[in-house]
Amino acid sequence: MRGGKPRKNSGKIFLLCGGAACFLLLCAACLPVIRWMLRPEFGLWLREKVEALGLWGPLLLLGIQILQVVVAIIPGEPVELAAGAMYGALGGLLLCLAGCLMGSAAVFLLVRKKGKAAFDRTSLGQQLAQYRFLQDEARLEGIVFLLYFIPGTPKDILVYVCGLSPLPLGRFLFLSTLARVPSVVTSTWAGASFAGNDLWLTAGIFLCTGLLGLGGIWFQNRYLAKKNK
Repeated sequence: MRGGKPRKNSGKIFLLCGGAACFLLLCAACLPVIRWMLRPEFGLWLREKVEALGLWGPLLLLGIQILQVVVAIIPGEPVELAAGAMYGALGGLLLCLAGCLMGSAAVFLLVRKKGKAAFDRTSLGQQLAQYRFLQDEARLEGIVFLLYFIPGTPKDILVYVCGLSPLPLGRFLFLSTLARVPSVVTSTWAGASFAGNDLWLTAGIFLCTGLLGLGGIWFQNRYLAKKNK
């Protein structure tokens, strides 16, 4: 037993060092691309590509956003940043919210049809268990709005949770879409400012949203621990 602990610790250190080395190598490989994206020519090239796509561009982006909501493990921020860079802060916001609305409706209806038992034995079921209090919470609408409004919460996982709650579909879509606006608009705004080569504004948005995200994760963990006692 005593000999096992150092081995476990050394294994964790090895994995940590290996992960850090892979991350540094990835950053080094991406450095030429990042340098090119920081040049003014990148904005002109991006606008040309967007114009060449025509109507297919928004439709493709909308489809990717819907897929991102359905497959909850896919992060939404890259899609929102791309939307802002391609179609501006407002255009990207509208496209992303439309995708979130349609994807959320599809997931909500699927979960409500299949029921809780269909997800209990999956890895998703373990995450859903953290939010089991939402299935019979008296102040359900306010809590759902709060969880979607707070930065850093797993908003796409919450679609699956709310599908198992007594909340009606229409009320859920209204509350969740409205509460998503602040987090989505900051991402599309950052993407638009980056495409416009306004790097100081982009860095400021990333810094503020990062700090708010960390605060949101801390609050969520405290809140879940309190509700699940």
